[in-house]
Amino acid sequence: MQTLGRGTSVFLILVVSLVLPGVARAFLWGDAQELVSVNDTRLTTESYRDWWREWQEKDMSVPETPDEFVDWMLLFQEAQAMQLDQNPEFLKKVAIFLKVRALMQLKQEEVGAKTRMPDDKTLWAAYRKDYTPLFNLHMVAVDAEEQAGEISRLLDAGKSLAAAAKETGLTGADEELEQSGLMRASKIPEALRKALADAPAKSIVGPVSFGHSWYFLEVLERSDGSEEDFAKVKNELIRQNLKVQENELTRQLTETLAKKYRVTVNEELLGRITAEGFPKEDAEKTVLRVANTVVSVDALYQATRKELEMRGGAHRKSLDFEATKQRVVADAVAQTVTGLDALDRHYEKQPPLKATYEFYRQHRMIKELEKAVIEPGVKVEEKDVKAYYAAHPELFSRGGLVELSVVQTNEAKLAEQVGEQLKAGGDFFKVMQPLSPAGVEVRRAPLDHLHPVIQQALATMAPGQVGGPLKDGENIYFVKLIRTDETESIPFEKVAEDIRTRLREERFAEARNAFLKTLRGRSSIKVNQRAWDGLRKSLIKEGEGKNEK
Repeated sequence: MQTLGRGTSVFLILVVSLVLPGVARAFLWGDAQELVSVNDTRLTTESYRDWWREWQEKDMSVPETPDEFVDWMLLFQEAQAMQLDQNPEFLKKVAIFLKVRALMQLKQEEVGAKTRMPDDKTLWAAYRKDYTPLFNLHMVAVDAEEQAGEISRLLDAGKSLAAAAKETGLTGADEELEQSGLMRASKIPEALRKALADAPAKSIVGPVSFGHSWYFLEVLERSDGSEEDFAKVKNELIRQNLKVQENELTRQLTETLAKKYRVTVNEELLGRITAEGFPKEDAEKTVLRVANTVVSVDALYQATRKELEMRGGAHRKSLDFEATKQRVVADAVAQTVTGLDALDRHYEKQPPLKATYEFYRQHRMIKELEKAVIEPGVKVEEKDVKAYYAAHPELFSRGGLVELSVVQTNEAKLAEQVGEQLKAGGDFFKVMQPLSPAGVEVRRAPLDHLHPVIQQALATMAPGQVGGPLKDGENIYFVKLIRTDETESIPFEKVAEDIRTRLREERFAEARNAFLKTLRGRSSIKVNQRAWDGLRKSLIKEGEGKNEK
C-alpha cells in the first residue's frame, strides 16, 4: 500500500484549510466553534455569547445546559415560518427600536467620541470668567432717594457705612449690615454685579438702583479665585465644557446633514405664521421639507402652540411665539436629518448594535408568536379564581393573629419586683398595676407586627401563660398570651385580580412548555457538548472576573 509522504500531508492540510468552511475546520482540528444545530440553522459559541449578553440579568448564573437558547431558536424559527415578521405591530416596534438605538450610535460616533477632556488651563480660564470674583459684603438698602442722597453725603464726609445708615435713621440697619459671607458674583443680581465688577476690598459702592430701592454695598473681602476653590468646582467646569463641545459638534453635524438631505424652509410662509394664526389658504402648504418629509403650515403652527403650552406660555406675547416657532423648526430639522442618517448608516448590520438588534428582533417575533398561538388558549374563568381562593386559604390570610397584653417599662428595680411576684403566681393584671396604673390593655395583633423579643417569647408560650421580664436595651417587657393561632382571611374581592394574574401566568407557562415540547419533537437538534463545556467554563470565569471588579 502506498503511503503519503510528509509533503503530501502538509499539502492536504492546506487544501482542507482553504476549502472547508470555518465551522467545519474548527471541528476537524477539535476547536469546536459550532455549538448547536437547530434544524437547518447552525449556531456557534459566538452566537450564544451574543444571546447571553442580552438575555442574562444581574447575578444570573450560567445555565447548566444550552436548552434555553435552543428553545429561543425553536420559537424564533416557528415565528419565521409563520411570517410573523410581517405583522404591522412587529414592524412598528422594531422600527422604533432601531431608530432610537441607531440615533444613539450616531450621536456617540459623531459627537460623544469627538469630545475631548479640557486641560486645566482651559478650565481655569472658564473658572475666572464664570465663577469669580467672590465677595463678602455689607449691604444697606433704602426705599427713598432722599435717604440714599443723605447716606452718600455722610460717606463722602468720611463716615462708615454703618454709621451713615444709623445717622440717616435707617431702621433695622444692624440686621442689614450683617456680613453676607463669600459668595460668587453670579449669585448677585446683575445690576449690583455690574457695580461691583471692579470694586476692590474695603471699598463702598452705591447708591445703585435696583428694583424699587437704592443699594449701598461695602466690599469687606474680595477674592479673584484660588486653587482650593477651583478644585471645588472643577467637575462642574468639566461638565460645562463638554456640554459646550457637544452642542457645537451637534450643530456642525446638523448643518452638514441639512445639506445632504436638502432641507428647505419657505421663509415667506414661515413669516406669515404668527401667534394669532395664519391665512387659511396657507394651511396645507409646505413650510418645511427634509428629503421626502414635509411639514405643513398648520402642523408647524400646532406644534408651536403645543410647545408654548408645555412651557406655560400659551398666552404670552408674540415675541415668545416667534422664538418658540424658530426653535420648533430647528428641532424638527435636527431630529429628522439625524434620524435619517442614523438609519442610512445601517448600524444594525455591524457591531456593536448588530447583536442587540438581532436579539430584539427575535424577541419581538417570539412575542408575536406567543400572542398568536399560545395566549388564545390560556383561559381563566371566574370559577377557576374562586376555586383557587378556596383551595389555598393559607395564601390569603393575615396569619398569626394573637390576643395578648403587653406592659413596657424602663424602671429596672420595679420590673425586678414585679417579676418576682409573677414567679410567685401573682395575677398578671393585678401585679402590673404599679407599672400600668391606668390598667392593662388586651389587644389583638399580627404576630409579625410585635417586637422581636416578644415574638421570641410567644413562640414558647401557651395561652394563659405570662412572660417577662423581657429585656431589650433599657426597655423591659411583660406579656400575657390570651389566645393564639387566629387568622384573618383577606376578602376575595381584594385578591381576585392577583389570583387571576397568577393563574394566567401559570397556565401560560404550561402551554408554552407544551408547545416547546411539540416543537422539539418535530425538530432536529444537535448539541456539541465539548463546545458547550468549554464555553460554559469561559462564561463562568468571565462572570467571576466582573464580580471581583
